[in-house]
Amino acid sequence: MKFGSLLLLWLYSSYTLAAPALWSATKGEQQLWLFGSIHLADERLGDLPTPLLDAIKHSEKLYLEIDPQNINQAKLAPLLALTANDSWQQRLGEPLATELTQALATHNLTGLTGFVPWFAVLQLSQAHAKTLGFSSSQGVDMRVLNLAKQQGLPVAGLESSVQVFQLLASLSERGLEADFVRHTLNEQDDLAEHLAELFSVWQQGDEQSLWDLLQEQAAPKLDDFIEQELLFSRNKAWLKKLQQEAPQQALLVVGALHLYGEHGLIKLLKQQGYALKRLKDQ
Repeated sequence: MKFGSLLLLWLYSSYTLAAPALWSATKGEQQLWLFGSIHLADERLGDLPTPLLDAIKHSEKLYLEIDPQNINQAKLAPLLALTANDSWQQRLGEPLATELTQALATHNLTGLTGFVPWFAVLQLSQAHAKTLGFSSSQGVDMRVLNLAKQQGLPVAGLESSVQVFQLLASLSERGLEADFVRHTLNEQDDLAEHLAELFSVWQQGDEQSLWDLLQEQAAPKLDDFIEQELLFSRNKAWLKKLQQEAPQQALLVVGALHLYGEHGLIKLLKQQGYALKRLKDQ
């Protein structure tokens, strides 16, 4: 099982929208660049924007949400495997467990039945997206990472992979795992159309459309978990890390929903005294 590919995918659905915008954030002598990434893409992505390429050249460090080169599978495994006394039927109920099993069989993924349901359904989504031509290897994150490696640019994760998986693992104890599985399974029939829409929004850089799509979601409690835990809380933790490390010139590449809104990185940086400017391609 390739855990790194899931990390680059995480919640590729309506929650990982992105917009092709590079932002400059300056405060004193410090220069940060923030780019809204799309984690999955197909051949339509084309060349990366010139301002982003320039930011890579002038940065002293690249920050990604998670550094895929530094993933500890031994620490992740306990969060993913079903225990001897656990089952999908107990966690999801018989009807939903059966539906998930059948969906996995359709994509020849029956080997995932030994894992927790939220992980299995995310792997299902990734496999399905791949058949439609979308993959994390073609996404912005991996392309920027490869360029950074070519230039010898240091790379760091804004958080560890374990932190993200712990959040997703908490779906069960929060009583949200069944909602999450149901929502993800429901998306499969319209996945091609859905991915195309996300890609279009990303290319247009339409912030309002981005937030409108975010509101078209599932159960309110699941939506709240996504916004508060997977977006806003992580934003604050990332900025705390940046304050501690205080890089002088650094590029941050994260899913664009982390940039916008009342608790987005742009607003939070402004509150901390940074001057923000959106940089446009020439």
